Amino acid sequence: MSKLKPWKFTLRKWQSEAFSKAYDFYSSGKKEFLCVATPGAGKTIFGLKLAHQLLSENLVSRVIILCPTEHLKNQWAEAAYKCGIDLDPAFDNAGICETSDYSGAVLTYAQVGRAPLVHKRNCDNRKTFVIFDEIHHSGDNLTWGDAVRVSFEKAAYRLGISGTPFRRDSNPIPYVKYVKGQSIADYTYGYQNALFDNVCRPVYFPAFEGEMEWRIKDKVFRSTFADILNEEQAAARLKTALDPTGKWLKYVVSDADKKLSEIRKKEQADAGGLLIAIDQMHAKKTAKLLAEITGTMPAVVVSDDPDASSKIKKFGESSDKWLVAVKMVSEGVDIPRLRVGVYATNVKSELFFRQAVGRFVRVQNNKRKQNAYLYIPKDYVLVEHARQIEAERDHYLNLNDKLIEEELPERKNERLPDEDKFEAIYSFATNKVQLELDFGAEFALPEEDKIIKREVKIDLFQEEEKIDEENLPAFEIALKLKNDINDLSKLLAAKKGKSNGKVDWHYAHKEWIKLGGKSIEQETIEELRKRKAWLRRQLFN
Repeated sequence: MSKLKPWKFTLRKWQSEAFSKAYDFYSSGKKEFLCVATPGAGKTIFGLKLAHQLLSENLVSRVIILCPTEHLKNQWAEAAYKCGIDLDPAFDNAGICETSDYSGAVLTYAQVGRAPLVHKRNCDNRKTFVIFDEIHHSGDNLTWGDAVRVSFEKAAYRLGISGTPFRRDSNPIPYVKYVKGQSIADYTYGYQNALFDNVCRPVYFPAFEGEMEWRIKDKVFRSTFADILNEEQAAARLKTALDPTGKWLKYVVSDADKKLSEIRKKEQADAGGLLIAIDQMHAKKTAKLLAEITGTMPAVVVSDDPDASSKIKKFGESSDKWLVAVKMVSEGVDIPRLRVGVYATNVKSELFFRQAVGRFVRVQNNKRKQNAYLYIPKDYVLVEHARQIEAERDHYLNLNDKLIEEELPERKNERLPDEDKFEAIYSFATNKVQLELDFGAEFALPEEDKIIKREVKIDLFQEEEKIDEENLPAFEIALKLKNDINDLSKLLAAKKGKSNGKVDWHYAHKEWIKLGGKSIEQETIEELRKRKAWLRRQLFN
């Protein structure tokens, strides 16, 4: 296990309360604790404080964090490093266990689902504290839920965290208590609390009416968002409005871009916008629409893009104006400079909607005015989600900006029309209204923490520059060494690995194994250094 560094952050009041309650739970012999806290309240720091305490008291010897996506793995590992804990976000199921450079690993639910026995073995062999980030994801897939049970049944302690309450639906979520199908949290920190504690900024909802026309089979339909339709027709209406070739979306995106330009000119020069698209094809078309409006092609990020994390990080660190994303909203897009969004997806679940709003709420220091704006269709389901949140703190709202007055009918799961039978004909937008809401920020770390990460670039043909390990987490040091080893291995293969005119690109690895080396995934940082030094000697001596 790597050396645990001292804890240096002061907890917020709610974090301290939740920490004390969870610690008491564990001390009394209980193994599970579920915390539901509003997006941006600081669930990450709360979970890592528990992990740090349990490690420091030797109550556990390793920490495992489960999260929804690959992108979040690095985000969690970076946050853990700042809290004094080195976790491996690159652990592979083919490996035996994380190396001694780390105090644990960050995994995805899907990764555990593919090899539950690997993680069961590691959990059974060492006292493990498991954090389930957005624990409801373990119920997304029945196989994942079963895998989570198998893998972590013998964990010393388990912590579930979520940004919103959730229901069981058809797949019960492991290690969660239910009453009449509703999850029951051991500690809850709501939106009202976050408002009074000043951990969130106002988010306004410009909501657009419109008139849409579409065809299903040979029948043509026309409707506005004010009309009450059945689920299938309501889904077709929304999809028509979101058609990039129609006038409704173009008008809404143009209005959103004007607002963003105004903010960039008057308040924050690097303010950014996020358009949430339906799927990859829709994202590409809406990106072209944005390019037509702004003159610049925005970056497009989808969840199965291997470069998704680097694109998000690049956008977050730049002053680029717009980003188009698919399914990354509920998966941890954390870009503090986002001030304007367009909800151009037909996903209408309350959980996804709340998570989308959470992308725009992080309070930034030294910014006097921090309002954010999420442009939405005036679809009754989306409006109802907003109204439910409004009810939690109506004293913060301008009552004249209510979106709708009629009672909304109950709905079942949304049904989309058959693609082969559906055709959007036209749409245009009318009548914009606005509602104010307040949320918090995701993955917000205390402001006093300002660790500067320095990119160390090594010329492979020069003397090796020593990495400043004090300013880099272990996983970044290991990643840099592995990248250098791969580059050196290619050079060595090209120089010495030729046979019958062909290059054996595995030459360096085979030679290293002959000398008693390990698979690169199982090497510690010190062993990676030795492999790199050996490669340099082979090349340059």
